Amino acid sequence: MTAETSRPSFHFAPRRNWMNDPNGLVLLDGEYHLFFQYNPEGEDWGNMSWGHATSTDLLSWSEHEVALPYTEEEQVFSGSVVADHGNTSGFGGPGATPLVAIYTSVATDARQAQALAYSLDRGMTWSRYEGNPVLDRASTAFRDPKVFRAADRDGRERWVMVAVEAEDRLLLVYSSDDLRRWTFESSFGPYGDEGVVWECPDLFAVPVDDGSPSRWVLVLSTNAVPVPDSASYSFVGRFDGHTFLADDPEHWQPLDHGPDFYAAVSFDNTPAAQRVILGWADNWRYAAEVPTVPWRGMMSLPRQLELESPQVGGGGFRLVQRLPEVTERALPGEPDWSHRSDRLDGRLAFDAGQHYRCRMVWQLGDATAVGAELLAGPGESVLLRFDVRTRELSLDRSAPSRNGFHPSFRESSTVTLAGSSSVLDLDVFVDGCLVEVFADQGAATITMQSFPAPDAGTLVLFAESTGAPAGVSAECFRIP
Repeated sequence: MTAETSRPSFHFAPRRNWMNDPNGLVLLDGEYHLFFQYNPEGEDWGNMSWGHATSTDLLSWSEHEVALPYTEEEQVFSGSVVADHGNTSGFGGPGATPLVAIYTSVATDARQAQALAYSLDRGMTWSRYEGNPVLDRASTAFRDPKVFRAADRDGRERWVMVAVEAEDRLLLVYSSDDLRRWTFESSFGPYGDEGVVWECPDLFAVPVDDGSPSRWVLVLSTNAVPVPDSASYSFVGRFDGHTFLADDPEHWQPLDHGPDFYAAVSFDNTPAAQRVILGWADNWRYAAEVPTVPWRGMMSLPRQLELESPQVGGGGFRLVQRLPEVTERALPGEPDWSHRSDRLDGRLAFDAGQHYRCRMVWQLGDATAVGAELLAGPGESVLLRFDVRTRELSLDRSAPSRNGFHPSFRESSTVTLAGSSSVLDLDVFVDGCLVEVFADQGAATITMQSFPAPDAGTLVLFAESTGAPAGVSAECFRIP
């Protein structure tokens, strides 16, 4: 499969070679920096380095030279970047704000420790700290540091790091005044299923929709072993600058209900009310076999997070994901095609292509099911279907002919939508080989790859009913 037949146009993918986890997400002077796990020498995992791309809208990206290349002595695993405005690290010059990367350095003996690098030219070139590593537990599974500013119990701001002992399913919390010397604070875990590793933690405050004080959200990604299968989860709780306490540590809330959303982390240095995350749109089960050439790997769309209070969502706080305003402004504002009908009985087809956004609002009426066939062509489509009785929303990629490259790739993902509303809101993004669905104003999301035939570009809306047909209002926007 060539890059031209499947490459996304408004999701980031490298020009060539392997990419996985997003790293070092940071906003500086209106420019978003994305660093990422990258193999500069091939399309398979290995030679782990940090690639680099920038954007002003999180939609159109410019790729730069490798930021932190691997060496004979170390591979550069996942981590984070902070804008050190106070020059607490001492790496900056007069009036300069250094960017400081905190990454997992993997030595030739497989030992994993946390190390620093810094940039004085807006992330374009980097210098490794001579005192590396700055935090070493003599472990081979201590990784993925995420660093942020937070106040301690006395109100004093300092740096906080969350990292994982991956195989022990343990989150570790450290603090520092200068990013160089770290003090252990607390741990969280182990929880959940055995036989998985914890990876890519993030901890941040998220605003609540009713105006009550922000709550803290812990994001963890898990990967099963020895047979890989990856997913991302969230916990809502409290953090006092030292210890994270989950409201319900045994309740794992999926961050996304599809198979292809992993290693999600948030941007540093954004305004407090704008917590934006990116995820790797892939799964370790089949990431090494995804049939794209000469690139392999892509990122999700950016997602701004908000919490719905229990009175709205029921059963505790509910994490809502929507596009950031800066991204919404960059998307097309005038639809290429629109349709409104109070009685859709059957099917309605439109030549949408393979790169578009479709907004649908369904008035369910007496419908038994509504939905859409995406990337439809002769004998194939990705089926998006909502069962009105069970309130199950599913995305099924079992039909496309090019999806047989891995035995577990032909599958369906399902989420049960909360409530009993007679209205269904869907915001669907199709971008070459990636589909992202935002349901009920972002209360649930499904992210799924699919590899369409070159001519599979039809969008079909459908409604099934035993009584009064469903009504639908739909707008489709082609995205260059």
